[in-house]
Amino acid sequence: MNETKLIRALRRGQRGALDKAVAQYSGYAAAIARSVLGPAATREDLEEIVSDVFVALWRSADRLDETRPLKGYLAAIARNAAIDRLRRLHPTEPLPADDLLHADEADGPEAQALRREQAETLRRLLLEMAADDREIFVRFYYYRQTVREIAQIMDRNESTVKARLARGRARLRDKLTKEADGYAD
Repeated sequence: MNETKLIRALRRGQRGALDKAVAQYSGYAAAIARSVLGPAATREDLEEIVSDVFVALWRSADRLDETRPLKGYLAAIARNAAIDRLRRLHPTEPLPADDLLHADEADGPEAQALRREQAETLRRLLLEMAADDREIFVRFYYYRQTVREIAQIMDRNESTVKARLARGRARLRDKLTKEADGYAD
């Protein structure tokens, strides 16, 4: 069954359509969830997220657009469900920037203090970014996902992801330069 027919069948509420969607896209939804959860992904979490994805699909089937790919819609649901799961698992987890500049025990107190200050500055600047830009930045630099993976997960064009990374780097560089100039005064 092609995707347009599948969407039409889902919109009509045909139960067999949901079974076909599950059979066709459950592996894809699980892969998206696994990429978001990273090493925190358990089999049970993935199964629950995939179930949630298809429950959400069934509940919103009447709003599906035949001109938009179902795969992208399911990817967005899976990504958001996995992010929600991460938030529930680690509600107070710090931004990855806290770990990027983690002080080495062998360093002296001055070096440790400088690294903590740099990490806090980076964390603050990341929080100032727009949510999508921050997510792209963290996925690329912290989770080491490729531009292609990020584009697929976030349902974006690869060139858009590259452009947002470049703009994010430029903004961070400008802000860090301005702050460094402020310290020199």
